[in-house]
Amino acid sequence: MIINKIETGIGLSYKEDGKRIIKTIPYSEYPSYFYIHNEQVKPNKIKVKDRWGKFDLDLIYETSEDYKNLENEPLVKVTWKPNHNRYAYNVRRFFEKQGNEDLIHPTYEADVKHEYRYAIDKIDSIKEYDMTKLYFDMEWMQGGEYDEQITCITCRVGDEDFCYYWLPNEGTEADVINDFLDKIVSSDADMIISWFGWKFDIPKLIERAIANDIDIRRISPYLQITGVSSTKEGVKCNNEIIHRYSPVSQPIKGRIVVPLELAFERQWNDSQRGTLPSMALDYVSETILGNKKLVSDKFPDKNEFFQRGWLEDTDTYLEYAIKDTQLISDLDNKMNITNSILSLQRLLVAPFDACFYASNMGTIYFSKTAYWKAPTGRKTGRKDYDGAMVYNPLTEGTNGLHWGVAAFDFAGLYPSMMVARNISWETKSMKPTSFAVNLSTPKDFSECKHTDMLYYNTDELGMLPKSVLNLKTLRDLYKQKRKESSSTEEYNKWDSNQLAVKRLMASFYGVLAYQGFGWADVDLAASITASAREAIREAAFKAREL
Repeated sequence: MIINKIETGIGLSYKEDGKRIIKTIPYSEYPSYFYIHNEQVKPNKIKVKDRWGKFDLDLIYETSEDYKNLENEPLVKVTWKPNHNRYAYNVRRFFEKQGNEDLIHPTYEADVKHEYRYAIDKIDSIKEYDMTKLYFDMEWMQGGEYDEQITCITCRVGDEDFCYYWLPNEGTEADVINDFLDKIVSSDADMIISWFGWKFDIPKLIERAIANDIDIRRISPYLQITGVSSTKEGVKCNNEIIHRYSPVSQPIKGRIVVPLELAFERQWNDSQRGTLPSMALDYVSETILGNKKLVSDKFPDKNEFFQRGWLEDTDTYLEYAIKDTQLISDLDNKMNITNSILSLQRLLVAPFDACFYASNMGTIYFSKTAYWKAPTGRKTGRKDYDGAMVYNPLTEGTNGLHWGVAAFDFAGLYPSMMVARNISWETKSMKPTSFAVNLSTPKDFSECKHTDMLYYNTDELGMLPKSVLNLKTLRDLYKQKRKESSSTEEYNKWDSNQLAVKRLMASFYGVLAYQGFGWADVDLAASITASAREAIREAAFKAREL
C-alpha cells in the first residue's frame, strides 16, 4: 500500500487483482489533531495567517479517559476548522506560547505527520502484493549547445530494458520525456527506483518537462507532484522545493519513490560490515556485483565522455546508460533491498518513508502500543552520556600479538539489556527498587561511583522490554520459516521479514538517544549503555579467570 499526504488529506493507492485502487480521505473525514493539558486556556477561535491572508480558525476540544500523558495527567484533543495539516504548526505554537506569554506549555504528538497518524489510527495491516518496480537512470548534457538538456532515459520493468534517446537530427528531448512518462503510466509502476534520483534525476526530469510544456503530473495517480502546480500561464514548478527533496521525500503521489542508495546503506550498516568509503554506483556495484559502469574506449575520461559521447560515440553512450539501470536493478535483486523495506513497512503498518529513520519507526510503533501520549519533540541542547566501552590498545597494553584469544559476541546486546533491567519509560524511578543501574561503569570496579544510580521497578514488565520480547518471538518464527523454506523466493521472503524485525528492534535505542524526538529519554539510553558496559566487563573478567 502507498500512503501519501496529498493536497486534500490522505491518499491510499494499491492494487487488487492487478487493478489500481485509489482512495482519498479528506481532512473533513479525518482531521489533523494533537493534545494539550486540560488546564490550558481553550479559546473558541484563534487568528492564523497564510498566503491568502488572515482568518479565524474554530477550535474544537475532545476529552477521553484514553487521553493522558506518562504521569497520568488528563489531556485534551484539539482539532480545528477549516482543518488542514498546514495550520497544525500555527495552532501548536499558539498553545505552546499561549498567545504572547513567555511561558512554554507542552503539547503532545503535535509533531506526528498526518499520514503517520492515519496509519497509527486507521490501518491495521498492509496487504502484500507483487509491486511493479521501475528502475531508471538519466543522462543529460553538461555544457555546449545542448547544455542541461536530457539526452536519454533508460528504465527496466521486469526483465525488459527500455532506452529513450534523441539526437539533433532524430527526435526531440520532449519525445524522450513523453516516452518515459508513458512507460511509467502504462506499466502502472508502484515503485520508481533510482540511485540518488531524488537529488538529481527527478528534479531534472521535472524541470525539463516544464521547459518542454509537458504536464509531468500525469505520472501521479492523483495528478499531484510536490512542487509542481497549475497557474494561469500553465504548469509550473517551484525550483526551490524540487531541489530540496530529501532522500525519503515522496513527491510523486500514489507511487513510491525509492532512494536505493539510502536503502542499501541502511542494510549494509545493519549487517555490521562497516562503512563503505563511497556510495557512488560505480564503487558499490563493483564491490557487491563485481561489475561496474561501462567505459568508453574513445573517451576514457568521464568528463569528456559526458560532454562529447552523446554525439560522437552514441552507441557506447546508450550502452553506458542502459548498464547503469541494469546495475541498479541487479543490486536490488542481489541484496533483496526493496523487498526488505516492504517487509518493514508491513511490520510497522506505516508509510514507506517511515522505514528509513529510527525516530519515524519509533513514533509509529510506540504510538500504537503505549497507553500514554508522548510529548511533542523539541530541538534541545545535547545531553551527553557515556556510551560504549572502548579500549585504547596503546595505553592499556592490549596491542601486539596475543595467544589463546577467544572472540565472543552478545546477541542483541542493547535490546537484551532493556529486558534484563526492565528499562522503560514507565518503570524508571529515582528511588531504590529491584533493578539498579550504575551509570558509571568503568573498566575497574574500584572506580565505580555508586551515587550515580538509576532504578527500575519490577512490579510489571515495561513497554520497552515487552516490545523487545514480542518482536524477538516474531523474529525467531521468521527465522524458523526461513530455515524450512523450499525455494530461493520463499527463503528471501522470510529473510526479509526477520531482517525487518531486527531493524525495528535495533531502532529502539536510537529513538531514546535522539533529543528531537518525543519519545527520547537520555536516562534510558544511558542505562542501556551502562548495563551493556557492565555485561562486557563481566564477560571479560570471566574470560580472564578461564
